Amino acid sequence: MHNLMFTSCYRRNFSRIFLFVGLILIAGCSKDDDEITEPEDLFYKDALTSASMQQLNGVWAIYEIAFEGKTAGVPANYEECGRDFFQFTTNNVYRDYFHISSYECEKEVQNLSYDLEKGVITLRNDWGSSEEMVITQLTADKLVFKMKVEIDDDPELEIVSFMARKYSPPNDIDLYSYTFGNELTDENRNEIKYTWQAYDGFYKFDRYEIYRSAAGCSKANAQLVATIKDGTQTSFIDVDPPASKEICYYIRIFNEKGLLGESGLVEFFTENLRPSQVNFVNAEVQNGEVKLEWEPFEGNYFSHYKIAVRNYDGGSGYAFQEYPVGIIEDREVTNFIDKTPPHLKEPVYAIYAYDIFGNGSADPYSSKNKWELSWSHPEVMDFDNIKFATPAPNASEIFFYGRSEAGQSQLIKYNYRDHVVAAIANKQPEAMTSIHMQVHNTQTGNELFFAQGNALAVYDASNLSYKYELKLEGIPFFFDFAYLGNGIFSFTNSTDIYTFKRTNGSMELISQKSHFTTHFGNTAYHLLPLKNGEILVGHYQEPKCYKFSIDAQGKISDGQLVNIPITSRSQKTTLYSPNQNYVVNLLENKLFSTLSFDIQETFEIPYYPSGISRDGNLILGSNNDPQENISTESIHEKKARIYNLTTNKVTTVETKGYPHLIFENHLGQIISISSGFKREDLESTAPKPDIFVEILEY
Repeated sequence: MHNLMFTSCYRRNFSRIFLFVGLILIAGCSKDDDEITEPEDLFYKDALTSASMQQLNGVWAIYEIAFEGKTAGVPANYEECGRDFFQFTTNNVYRDYFHISSYECEKEVQNLSYDLEKGVITLRNDWGSSEEMVITQLTADKLVFKMKVEIDDDPELEIVSFMARKYSPPNDIDLYSYTFGNELTDENRNEIKYTWQAYDGFYKFDRYEIYRSAAGCSKANAQLVATIKDGTQTSFIDVDPPASKEICYYIRIFNEKGLLGESGLVEFFTENLRPSQVNFVNAEVQNGEVKLEWEPFEGNYFSHYKIAVRNYDGGSGYAFQEYPVGIIEDREVTNFIDKTPPHLKEPVYAIYAYDIFGNGSADPYSSKNKWELSWSHPEVMDFDNIKFATPAPNASEIFFYGRSEAGQSQLIKYNYRDHVVAAIANKQPEAMTSIHMQVHNTQTGNELFFAQGNALAVYDASNLSYKYELKLEGIPFFFDFAYLGNGIFSFTNSTDIYTFKRTNGSMELISQKSHFTTHFGNTAYHLLPLKNGEILVGHYQEPKCYKFSIDAQGKISDGQLVNIPITSRSQKTTLYSPNQNYVVNLLENKLFSTLSFDIQETFEIPYYPSGISRDGNLILGSNNDPQENISTESIHEKKARIYNLTTNKVTTVETKGYPHLIFENHLGQIISISSGFKREDLESTAPKPDIFVEILEY
């Protein structure tokens, strides 16, 4: 029934009612068996208090209207479309259907809620407005009710009675297929789910049909994937979809009269799915192997588990890295053993589930699918980064200066054969420097020299006990130094080369010579002692070196430019082989003769050399760029590259970590200072300690 209070649709229909009332007043009508008499009593008088929702349930159409004792018939608005009608359901829903056009019998529909109490129906809209209908007669086929209606300019409402009969529309209106759509929320991101509004029409429900198209999203190739006979079901989950990036679905709705409606294709992009998280149960270390256990995956579209290891407990901060260590394609297999755990302090293991669409349950912030081990390989050192690394010439030891995980600078001696710290300096260097520390067997024993301003701090190399400082009088600072034997030291700054004679803890200036006239604004001047009393002074921005001769007493002579550029990517490291008489230009991978000063050879691999064998026949390094910004996707690899100058062949050696500094020790072993995870170089900072020393199998 149409109510003036609710919509424009109601107002249009009530204009027709007003017309019928006008006809009654002018002409009147005769009565028949269905004629109704307007009660003379008040609005609520004669209400049928026994009326129930079950009796109201159904579709009704108004056939007569009565006012002041006179009646008139109510014709169809559009004969070709049938009557306007209204519907009561047993779940308190009232719907009004009103034709607004004869073209395809277009209708407007309004849903209201209703209550029935003691023969009075109260209609309500969503905004709180209400209107009442008073039932006076109700049978299986006939409904008589009255309403208050404004029918003239008088503001007082008039009581009008209506007689309705059960009505069978040509078919339901499809109010359902357009509601068909996918549902993807945080709660169901691991399923392809579609929902729709349940059929609630006039006729008996028959079925829903769900169709799927995975090739081009076309109804022409769609397949029926579900037939649902329960009319109250309003959702569908595809449990066995094809592994496509885009899948389309549509619904067809049938009642007892046949096909009621069909939706358009609704696409689903499977890249938006996320499998459920997998819960870790346990992780433990046994005999250097990590045993992992987790709960089985619960969800749809399982493809495989991926076990990964990373360097962060949660989140993805600076230098975050994560690498797979295993793939398991059986959902029921819930354990894995990592036989080669990474060289990283307290590694974090994570377990992910992947679906057939390639989506993973990756969440670096999740606490469910990860496990941090309080363990590391015994060879992993407690260094966040390493500034200097100087191998001992005749022992399986390396002197390291770097920063510990606690943020403290440390000078240590490390035995890489036994994986132990053999000594810690009792006095740490006080001044920062870019000059590499050096170890030499001098007249006063085996000593380590560490540059400090215009002095050298001297340590006993056997136990790193601090001895004293060798101060250079008359030189405010220097940029590199070299020990030439017999107590003679050489120093250079940006203008001159010097020699000093050491006597115990004192230094005496012997000689001084000028070198480059162009002075660069940095400290990357480098001294390289050659055999036969010669020494080179270079700078990575200079195309040539100065060569000087220094005699046994420390006297500097000669001084000429030679065609050897010392380019070491601004590092104070230059590779020199006294046996083979060459210097390696580390930036261009060229060998220059120290006899003729010509280019002796050019090599391509290793791209980044870092050492040579003791006999000079092998160039040692890797293809890992120390200037690349590091991430999980960086192309760094766990491989050393060894170039043989005799055969011109390159040997690739698999390594446990990422090589940074490779050298040959006193036993002829190839040694690599490596990192368990990728890092630019040894000086770069990492989230967790991962530096260790490995002996390569070459």
